[in-house]
Amino acid sequence: MSHPLTGKRIAVLGLGRSGLAVARAALAFGASPIVYDRSTREQILKPDVLDEAEQIGIDVVLGWDGAFVGPEHGLLTSGKITSAGQETRQTVAPGSEADAPGASHGDTDGDSLTLEGLTGLKTRATRVDLLIANPAVDSRSPVLREAVANGVEVISEVEFAFRIAKAPIIAITGTNGKTTTTVMNYLILQACGEKPLLCGNIFGSGYPEMTLTEAAMQASADQVLVAEISSFQLEWVRDFRPVSAGITNIVPDHQDRYDSFEDYARTKMRIFSAQGEGAFAVVRAYDPVVKAPGQVSAVSHLRPRNRPRRGASGQGSGDLSAGRPSPSPLPEREGNPEVLTFGAAGEQAEITEEHIRILDKTIPLETLPFSEPHNYQNAGMAALLAYGYLKWRAKREPESNAATVLNAAEDEAEKKRAAKRNVYHPRTSAQVRPALPEQIVEGLRHFHGVAHRMERLGSRNGVEVINNSMCTNPDAVLKSALAVEDLGKHILIGGVNKGLDFAPLKGFFSNPRTRAYIYGSDREQIQRMLGGTHPIFETMGEAFVAATQEARDGETIMLSPGCASSDQFQDFRDRGDVFRKIAKEWLDDTTD
Repeated sequence: MSHPLTGKRIAVLGLGRSGLAVARAALAFGASPIVYDRSTREQILKPDVLDEAEQIGIDVVLGWDGAFVGPEHGLLTSGKITSAGQETRQTVAPGSEADAPGASHGDTDGDSLTLEGLTGLKTRATRVDLLIANPAVDSRSPVLREAVANGVEVISEVEFAFRIAKAPIIAITGTNGKTTTTVMNYLILQACGEKPLLCGNIFGSGYPEMTLTEAAMQASADQVLVAEISSFQLEWVRDFRPVSAGITNIVPDHQDRYDSFEDYARTKMRIFSAQGEGAFAVVRAYDPVVKAPGQVSAVSHLRPRNRPRRGASGQGSGDLSAGRPSPSPLPEREGNPEVLTFGAAGEQAEITEEHIRILDKTIPLETLPFSEPHNYQNAGMAALLAYGYLKWRAKREPESNAATVLNAAEDEAEKKRAAKRNVYHPRTSAQVRPALPEQIVEGLRHFHGVAHRMERLGSRNGVEVINNSMCTNPDAVLKSALAVEDLGKHILIGGVNKGLDFAPLKGFFSNPRTRAYIYGSDREQIQRMLGGTHPIFETMGEAFVAATQEARDGETIMLSPGCASSDQFQDFRDRGDVFRKIAKEWLDDTTD
């Protein structure tokens, strides 16, 4: 029996790791993929990806001008790398998957691609049955508008991977904390004896990871895909139905990409859109923005301070279709998923100043290998996501490892209850909380951080240095700074602002013990938002040197940019790697 993709002509936007993975998978299912990238051969940052595409017989059009071309337009044989021709119009803003910071796996760094002025579906156009939109391509681009108008189905890599996957998917999104939560979930499932694959938008975490499509192709039905998902990847989902999904939080971000905060928030919440009965949705209790299916959303009533994209249409409407083509209508939901909540008032995972109580277990904070308040929230969410998956698997496969783990936890819990039960203190079933497998707690204790996220690099003369390059919005700047001892903080901020308002941090940085060192292309704009008194520098290196001259014993220097990195670096990983080198040189200097 042939696969639904067999014989389909598929256009893949962007040659990078995820674009290549999609094209490879499409080829394996008998489809005819063509990858389109605006970069020329000389501009490709990862020539090995291009070489691999050529070796396995994937057609690639470089110097793409927006027209979908085929064999009748000069693409001769499988594996040919062709140019769109001398007439190619280089009107693309910086940031295709081949050369955009953070775009090779998705939207980790928040740098986006706009394809303004590119059309051509009808000119020199070949038949396209399916278009896989790179997350770096703005959904308002003329190319995607025209595709939708011409009846071409447009989906994201997330939707594509879901359609070909045999294994179930756990999906995590949110503005901040999603990488950490994803890694915690992966470690928990390993400790439970499951066979998870870490995948999706995550890249450079320091753990084994792959694109979602690669994971979907590799995983058997008895495995599970643990996927970090960005808002950009959720713009073109329809049937995507994770068995356990959660949102860490939603605060203003990517306002250079979305017409309003409501637009951004609603896009994030598409992660729950196709979930139905039997699935699990994990949210923070009483979150003012995030609402799981079946709950009343408050997002349309919010107006956080942000700067909508200049010239954007449909501002403030909160409609996903405002200023952008709409994805296919979502399928009718078959019931609602079971909602699990975490946080200070979480029903299933309660976080206090002394402990985390998850289901029937209380975990003292001092027994965990991390001490940041936001990581306690991430831990509660990760535990519930894993628990939801185990419940989903156990219900469908009573003889599975998941069922064994859950049954053993319930048996142990019942033994403890029986030992305490007597005629004076009877326990009713209504008072009994579900049992949390000890393996979930053990998995949390295996977590020792993520690269570029509150990464402690060392200390010199009592001054500690932290690499927090993954921080790409003002809210993350604040939460990261609050996680550091309040003895004196020197925070390096800067890069490319994504239309976000730093003014709410003005009061925080008015404290003489908290200093900002502002660098990068938008340094003057950010300086004005913070009150106009903080020093500015052209480069991150210059800002670091200034911070080392001011920091004293017991104080901290932290890179926490709050911005995208594309002015001076390839992506946030490159930024963090450069910071590591600069910091190491200073840390190793013993001339004082």
